[in-house]
Amino acid sequence: MITALFAHPYPRFSIVSYPLLMGLKNQFPKMDARMLYDLYPDGAINVAAEREAVSRSSLLLVLHPVFWYSVPALLKQWFDTVLGYGFAYGEGAPTLRDKAVLWMPSIGSGFHGRGFQGPVVISEVQAPIKRMWESCGAAWLEPQIIDSRIPMTSGDFASVLDSVADRMAEWEAEHD
Repeated sequence: MITALFAHPYPRFSIVSYPLLMGLKNQFPKMDARMLYDLYPDGAINVAAEREAVSRSSLLLVLHPVFWYSVPALLKQWFDTVLGYGFAYGEGAPTLRDKAVLWMPSIGSGFHGRGFQGPVVISEVQAPIKRMWESCGAAWLEPQIIDSRIPMTSGDFASVLDSVADRMAEWEAEHD
């Protein structure tokens, strides 16, 4: 089972992340697409439901725009509440072992020309997120960083979609 955690507070303004999620959902109809801002508009995360989604998954996709060199607030809250002690880490918490995480941040036009230095700074954004997942025992896959500071052509978008879909299909084939 593949679960996508989609955290974009303004999905109608999403140029890449939301269309990518929908394209993946079309190709993988059994994928559980958890649109966090739709599920929890008041910020009250159903921890039991989210833990159940994580538990039944072998691959977790984490899609979000980069906000102020980090993740959107609701995704950070999700990390803090769902990935708690006793479930994701600590004594008797094997939940995330044998699971993998594919991180797919999007760098949008808000960072264009304002000092965001691409791969150098994205590694700084990545460091605590990668460490968190690895501390929980999950396998960290090579991220799919989506740089949409320069508008993508339909061909560019199709290439990203195909790349992610191929990686997901390969994961399913190896872990079914």
